[in-house]
Amino acid sequence: MKIPFSDLQFVFLNEEHDLSFFQCRESELHNFLSENALKDQTNRVSVTRLIFYKGKIVGYFTLVNDCIEVRAIEETDGELGYPYTKYPAIKIARLATHNDFQSMGIGKNMLSKILTITIKLSDYVGCRLITVDSKPNAVTFYQKFGFKIAKRKNHDTISMYRDYHKALLQMQSDTKQLSQFSDVELSNQPSRNTTR
Repeated sequence: MKIPFSDLQFVFLNEEHDLSFFQCRESELHNFLSENALKDQTNRVSVTRLIFYKGKIVGYFTLVNDCIEVRAIEETDGELGYPYTKYPAIKIARLATHNDFQSMGIGKNMLSKILTITIKLSDYVGCRLITVDSKPNAVTFYQKFGFKIAKRKNHDTISMYRDYHKALLQMQSDTKQLSQFSDVELSNQPSRNTTR
């Protein structure tokens, strides 16, 4: 059974949330949510959103600011003639689905929400890429959604990125590609040339 985006609630983590129900495969992800997420959010280090389905926490993701070196991405990504050494990015610092809700579309829906947040954020601050330091067993999940392996080394994780701006332009020119992020409404996005 796939859970549709419209059946989920995305809520900022706060001190009133009972996190005891949430269990996931990676103990590090579970421990971060229960021990560090709220403190980091209070200190403006990261922001965590909980995903609820029928009153239960079925997933969460944490976002932070990031940058990635130009030399770490493929030449076909980014901007031709880009004059700087790094691209501004938003990073998926944590993303986890409850054990009992694996393979129900929660991960895809979280990525859809992250894409929506990134699009909105990029109207206020520069943000060209979405990055993630993936666990090895999650690489294929991210690749399904257009993420590529970066040319930089990490110890326990694999750096990945998605040039969401390039993907957005492609999706706008070919609406068939919208099925990958079918829950994101791109038609209502403001023009990049509007005055604020």
